[in-house]
Amino acid sequence: MTRGWRAGAAVLASALLALSAPLTAAEPARAQPIGQPLPPAGGGQSRMELTVEDLAPRVVTAATQQVTVKGRITNTGDRPIEDISVRLQRGEAIDSDRDLRDVQNQATDTAAGPFQDVGKSLEPGDSADISVFIPVRDGGRTLAIEEPGIYPLLVNVNGTPDYSEPARLAAVSIPLPVLSVPGGGPAASPKAAPPEVTVLWPLLDERPRALPATDNSTLLADDDLADSLAAGGRLSNLVNVVRSATTANPQLLRSVCFAVDPDLLETVSKMTEGYRVRTPAGQYVTGKGAQAAADWLTSVQDLTRGHCVVSVPYADADLSALSRAGAADLAQLAVPSSASITARLLSVQPIKDLYWPAGGTYDQNTLVSLASSGPATVLADPAHLQKVEGRGPYTIGVTQTANPVRALPVDSLVSDALATPNSPRAPIGGNSGVSVQNGLAALLYRAAFDQRVGGQVLIAPPRRWLASNTELDQFLSLAGQLFEQGFTTPLPLDQAVAAPDGGTAESLSYTAQDTAQEIPSPVTADVMRINATKRDMLDAMAEDNTTQVDPNALLSPLQYGLLRGVSTAWRGHTDGAANTVAFVEQQLDGLRDLVVVNDPGRPYSLASGDSPIPITINNGLPVAIVVRITLSPVPGLRPEQIRDVRVPPLASSSQWIQADVSRAGRFTVDVELSTPGGTPLGETVRLELNSTSYGIISVAVTGTAGAVLVLLVGVRIFRRVRAARAGGTRANEEIVDP
Repeated sequence: MTRGWRAGAAVLASALLALSAPLTAAEPARAQPIGQPLPPAGGGQSRMELTVEDLAPRVVTAATQQVTVKGRITNTGDRPIEDISVRLQRGEAIDSDRDLRDVQNQATDTAAGPFQDVGKSLEPGDSADISVFIPVRDGGRTLAIEEPGIYPLLVNVNGTPDYSEPARLAAVSIPLPVLSVPGGGPAASPKAAPPEVTVLWPLLDERPRALPATDNSTLLADDDLADSLAAGGRLSNLVNVVRSATTANPQLLRSVCFAVDPDLLETVSKMTEGYRVRTPAGQYVTGKGAQAAADWLTSVQDLTRGHCVVSVPYADADLSALSRAGAADLAQLAVPSSASITARLLSVQPIKDLYWPAGGTYDQNTLVSLASSGPATVLADPAHLQKVEGRGPYTIGVTQTANPVRALPVDSLVSDALATPNSPRAPIGGNSGVSVQNGLAALLYRAAFDQRVGGQVLIAPPRRWLASNTELDQFLSLAGQLFEQGFTTPLPLDQAVAAPDGGTAESLSYTAQDTAQEIPSPVTADVMRINATKRDMLDAMAEDNTTQVDPNALLSPLQYGLLRGVSTAWRGHTDGAANTVAFVEQQLDGLRDLVVVNDPGRPYSLASGDSPIPITINNGLPVAIVVRITLSPVPGLRPEQIRDVRVPPLASSSQWIQADVSRAGRFTVDVELSTPGGTPLGETVRLELNSTSYGIISVAVTGTAGAVLVLLVGVRIFRRVRAARAGGTRANEEIVDP
């Protein structure tokens, strides 16, 4: 190693001391956990929980004398634990991607410090703070590190539960980067061809907040977004950390590309004008975050001006789930509207035709759809690229696409290391953020220790990154120092996308596991049904000069609400998706219920067999609508064909339904309204009718009965006359013959 490289590494080492210094910004009450917990030795019952809250330093340099770990242990068993002690131990330096991914399973018996007593026993449920340190090298029992590298470090807690033998009760595995060895030892050197690093910086909310409103008001499901936008909140930290880091190191900003959700930007923009929040009781109260929203949006506009921006589909909609459900119109709405909204609110043009799929891949139909409007570039998980040749960007051999499909692979080693261990994403509403220590180790491994020469390192953190302000600063500080000292070079994402293809991939796979992670089919089926109802309603509506309300403007909030219902934020949280979609349906039902038949509250009297039936339709919508009137089948009532009726906005329309009535007395008929396409409107109204008219059949029956009565009376008279005559003849005969 040359003396120049040693000097450069020494400068970097002194700069890296900042990685263990605390920040002045407000932090959560407890630090985010560092490392990954391991199961008890021998696979026995878990009796203790260990949380590592601090590791100092995060990166070992020539100035490091010892490594210190602080944390907390908790007795989670049902027995007291005594003789509790803790120590640090390490394994051999990691020399492959696979071993770094599996760092928690690497052997850690190369070197170990002495066990240090915790100093107290723990009853069930009790907790205690711990602090343990170990020298890096020289002087007794140390980590004995003699070469730079990434080392597996184990925090090992032993103890003796009642009625048991001493055993390892808890352990946490941590990757420990060593850039240079203290005491005059060797230091890492930059590669002859340093890797080019690009960092996606996601500005996405943890879940969609906006609720669809057809009156142009702004409604939110809760007011947690206000806290996230305010100083010390998650979204505020994501913006402020980048602003601070790039102010100190402008080179860092060249490597950063902001991934934004236009739904979040639009929601925040509307919050600045005032908004209401839905309470658990279903009431609406005034939101508290208008000023925080204005400040945050201004910061984002300043930060992104003139810099790289990627716009995800509106509400980060699950395009594959929409495609597989057949909701092509919603998918087409999510993509084009995304770029236009982002450009309008940030005054910056997002990278065109660039897509960042959740899970790192799209299904075949989605790729075909995306390529229909232009060449599509996908930021892909390399594990989904099949039969790769050359280097990225790759041309994907997708058949039947109007334009080429390309893949730019993310660095899954670093990207996955920034995510929650063993979890593709953090639970909705939970603070499951973890330390970026694994990400620091992976980035340093790529920069200094793996065997690749050059190449691209595209880092895609979790879409809804929950790392704390301190952790975010740790990561960007390291990335910036690596740029400054030549271990890596910044590569703007737009340049990477514009680069000529360097290889080919046969396909981008979409497995059964990818399908299982989608928004589930029962939700997308409801989305399809509601969207079809919305389309039918739109077909029946028309703008009217009196109100000048565009039916599209009235119903488009419902479409965007459906996109929020299929947001990738709801992957693994079906209830949240279903509730979001259900609220959209409630809003649509509310519009349908504004078109009703007026219930007269009294019977109608029909004076003749062709008297019309009066029906009054009330339209509470701000647009005109064409309705179809249907009468239920009733014996003795035969309505003529009823024409569809156009009802003006916010007005009533009286209709006279011609019908033949062939019965008398009181009877009922049900009146239903619908669009011409069959969507029901309002509720069914039951009318009472009084008929004093006789129809043809009634008259015929009455006439026939009268004729029969006359005939019967005539027959009876005839019989009496004939009987009387017969009686007179017999009397005369008796007089003549004595």
